[in-house]
Amino acid sequence: MENRNLENQNQEYYENRNASQEDGVSFADVWAVVRRNLWWFVLSVFVCLVVGYLIVRTTPKRYSRSATVMIKDEKSGGSANSESSAFQDIFTLGNVSAENELGFFKSKRLMGIVSERLGLDKSYRYQNKLRRTELYTSSPVNVTLFDAEPNETMGFTAVILDSGKVRIKDMHLGGKSVKGEIIAREGDTLSTPLGRLMLGATLFMNEGWLGKEVFFSKGSEKVVSEAYSARLDASLAKSSSLITLSLEDENAKRAEDVINKLIYVYQEDAIEDKNKVVLNTAKFVDEHLAAIESELGGVDAQIETYKKENKLTDITSETSLYMQSSNDLNNQGLSAENQLNMAEYIQNYLADNSKTNELIPAASGIIDQGIQSQINDYNTMLLRRNNLVSNSSVNNPLVQDLNNSLASMRASIIKAVDNQVEVLKIQVKNLRKKENENMSRISSVPTQQKNVISIERQQKIKEELYLYLLQKKQENELQYAINESNCRIVDPAMGSQSPVAPKKMQIMLVALLIGLAVPSLWLYFASLLDTTVKTKKEIKAALNVPFLGEIPEEKRKFDRDIVVREGSRDGICEAFKIVRDNLEFMDNNAKSGGKVVQITSFNPDAGKSFVSVNLAMSMALAGSKVIMLDLDLRKGTLRKKLGIQHRRGLSEYLSGKTDDLTPLVHQVRDGKEDLSLYIVTSGVLPPNPAELLKGDRLTELISKLRNDYDYIIIDNPPYGTVVDAALCAKLADQTVFIVRSGMFDKRQLPDVQELYDSGKLNNMSVLLNAIDFRKVGYGYGYGYYGHYGYGHYGYGYGYGYGYGYGYGNDEGKGSRRHRRSKKDSEVEDSVGDESGSGNATVSS
Repeated sequence: MENRNLENQNQEYYENRNASQEDGVSFADVWAVVRRNLWWFVLSVFVCLVVGYLIVRTTPKRYSRSATVMIKDEKSGGSANSESSAFQDIFTLGNVSAENELGFFKSKRLMGIVSERLGLDKSYRYQNKLRRTELYTSSPVNVTLFDAEPNETMGFTAVILDSGKVRIKDMHLGGKSVKGEIIAREGDTLSTPLGRLMLGATLFMNEGWLGKEVFFSKGSEKVVSEAYSARLDASLAKSSSLITLSLEDENAKRAEDVINKLIYVYQEDAIEDKNKVVLNTAKFVDEHLAAIESELGGVDAQIETYKKENKLTDITSETSLYMQSSNDLNNQGLSAENQLNMAEYIQNYLADNSKTNELIPAASGIIDQGIQSQINDYNTMLLRRNNLVSNSSVNNPLVQDLNNSLASMRASIIKAVDNQVEVLKIQVKNLRKKENENMSRISSVPTQQKNVISIERQQKIKEELYLYLLQKKQENELQYAINESNCRIVDPAMGSQSPVAPKKMQIMLVALLIGLAVPSLWLYFASLLDTTVKTKKEIKAALNVPFLGEIPEEKRKFDRDIVVREGSRDGICEAFKIVRDNLEFMDNNAKSGGKVVQITSFNPDAGKSFVSVNLAMSMALAGSKVIMLDLDLRKGTLRKKLGIQHRRGLSEYLSGKTDDLTPLVHQVRDGKEDLSLYIVTSGVLPPNPAELLKGDRLTELISKLRNDYDYIIIDNPPYGTVVDAALCAKLADQTVFIVRSGMFDKRQLPDVQELYDSGKLNNMSVLLNAIDFRKVGYGYGYGYYGHYGYGHYGYGYGYGYGYGYGYGNDEGKGSRRHRRSKKDSEVEDSVGDESGSGNATVSS
């Protein structure tokens, strides 16, 4: 009674515990997976940490350097013009935007100049423990290449020897290795497979370098400059004109030099850009000064010749009274004609299509400030367009937009100049008209005087234009001398002496996470590929079939597959007791005789014989009289498993060869004590097992046994593969359907539900067999604990192995997808993997 209460308590405990785990995977389940595969996690973490350590030790250190510059952004309140608006075109190029200047700092063209001046394509390294360290300017040797192309790659290893000698080895050119070694003295010009080169000692050469290797390499200037341009970070401070330039490099000094040199090159480029307008204006002024100087000389010679030919002296006194009134008109006319000449020149200059892409002369002498402002804006936009073309191509959308804007502005300027010319012509015409009226008053003056005045007028015009251009030339030269960059250095390149990379803690943390993630992902994907049933939770989620219980996998050695013994507290013994009680509770219908329990499954090797024997043993130990029938007439493996020597069995009785069942019954003994468990083996395998089971003798046999035994356990072949189990099903009161954990495919579960719904098996219930509780997370018995896991996998879908047409014939084995090893075939329907010593024996 006490044992029965203890069993009921165990049953209630395990059912409650299992029910609590059906809601989902808990943290304990996950921890169980980790603990079961702990060594894999430890190994993975260890390997990844070692790799992370090697990465930290081998990755070159990187240092960060930053500089800050201020752009004189006129839109944000830059410097005012130093001259009047009339000369604005000489002293300014228009507004400068700090946002646009970011692009210039990132320009590959400027970085190419920096790379060329600093020799960034050359690298000197030495082996510092596990990593190679960049020497930059502190190399003990300096390599001069005489024949190397700018984009050619090469390198070699220089070994410092004594007596001023250097060994050159491990040469490579264009990515290909070059055989051979060269020993040379410092300062000698060598002819090598890499071309002519010279190795010279630097101030850093000392005895400490003797025997050490210096790794020299030359990269492509284009690739190196592009790499530095990509690594350079240029950012604009919010609401200001301050630009911060940052660069990370293996050598701190090189990073500082690159940034500082880039700022210097940018300033040079900005000044050169500003001087383009000044130089173009100077060219225009010089050309016209030369032309006007030649014309002035001709006018002077013309006056001299005319007076000599006509023998004239000073005759102005004769007409002074008349001329005084026309002086004002003459001066106004001169000024108007001067402006008209310059306006017409600009008009002709703009009409010349060959000068469309050239700057419009700013020092034109046109007084109209609107035209001057338009010319200045046009020159500024043309310079920006030319800069964009030099950095990209004429197909750039920005260039296209600027071309359209320039064309529009040029048309506007032409129209304005045309209007100005017409206005000046009218003004000159009016002034000449008034002057002619005044000249008519002095018609009595000799013709010679008129001619002299006309020539002198031309002379004055040329002189005034010459002096104006000469003044502009001086102003232009002054502007060229005082032009400065729009960039002001706030802080030169500087930074911490501590490296910013490699980040040791981050790398080791990532290595740790990868070490944990690799086995985790492996286990996760392995679980996704596993299609076999593992736990009761999976069965209950897919089936609406009564669940009988769970039998743990037993890996210990037992004789004849009998694991249930008197007084045993093992988990597997307790599991069979729970199954026994559940089976009894599931059938409460009163019957006059013993109950017939059929054991079957879809798969071979599901453990039917093992469950049959031990379930019967558990019933016998509980005081029930049990007989077990081996109705697997196609294999008859139970006799071999239980070590029964006699070959007589059910086949002889069913075939009618004998009517006496007594000699065929074998009683199980536990040591010297007889148990109330009896077994009838299959006997000699008949050629027609289905016909024997279909006959009336089996029905008669079951009827007789009901009167003498409390339970009749029938061990059948797999259901559906052969007809044997279906023939026996009509005689059974209860059917136990075996599902083996780790073997039964989940895709067969709908077939189990269909079989239950059809009612072909009486009082059908499902028993989950061979659970490895170390893998599924919970266990039975006292002190028996397991872990949730994924179990073994790899069994294919299909369950015809050893059954069907070729059941019991070894020639049929291996013809299905579901293949097992020879060792697994030997244990076949047993849960235990091996056989050994036990207590229970079978006697006839």
